[in-house]
Amino acid sequence: MTFSTEQNDDLILQTLSGPDAANFLQGYVTCDVETMTLRAAMPMAFTSLQGRVIANGWMFGSPAEVSFIVHRSVVESLDAHLSKYLVFSRSAIVEGVKSVIQFSASGSNRVALKPFDWIVEAFPHHSRSREQLPLADVAVTNEFAIVTKSTADRFLPQMLGLTAFETVSFTKGCYLGQEIVARAEHRGVVKRRLRQYLWVGEKPHPGQDINESGTNGTVITANDVHALIVSNTDNAILNTSHCELTLVQNN
Repeated sequence: MTFSTEQNDDLILQTLSGPDAANFLQGYVTCDVETMTLRAAMPMAFTSLQGRVIANGWMFGSPAEVSFIVHRSVVESLDAHLSKYLVFSRSAIVEGVKSVIQFSASGSNRVALKPFDWIVEAFPHHSRSREQLPLADVAVTNEFAIVTKSTADRFLPQMLGLTAFETVSFTKGCYLGQEIVARAEHRGVVKRRLRQYLWVGEKPHPGQDINESGTNGTVITANDVHALIVSNTDNAILNTSHCELTLVQNN
């Protein structure tokens, strides 16, 4: 699967189809699939055995067909991750060209992304609108971190601030990585967390490390105004060689 460089921020629709699709995914995602619906996509994350987020976004569908929205750069690695376990399932990943998720004002297949109630729809890759603000950029503004290839499999959901959006269910049954995620939540051992910064200068890039004034941080993602950084401090100003970052003080 190939994408042009202009489409680096695309969020892609991936689908798992088969009689036990939802039951299978219940053991591999952080949200409670049993509460899933067709038209309201719930925040979710796929985690590794070590509890690190390997892909995240939203999920919606029915018991026999579940679709999830993730960053385009993690699609292949997520496919490979799930394929190891799908050999024991009666479901399969739907192959073919992946659709791009965009905001939609009309259309019969619209879905609301919780908890924001953003209305989106899947569009064929070739019909992607160049005029529309990418969904990934809007997510940054709203402090919803979406991992990319550069930041996947490195951070717990709590480090990425995903529990604030009910991405993780602490009452559902077991899933891959659940023990570590639950332990971090109940013991309060997470020392790094997500912070939003305004940036000036050269745009920060996902996976960029920031080590300055006692701060050890990693850029998760950025749009043209904000950057989301997982760090160990609340330093108001951070400087890199080509960028100045100012902490956004949220109430």
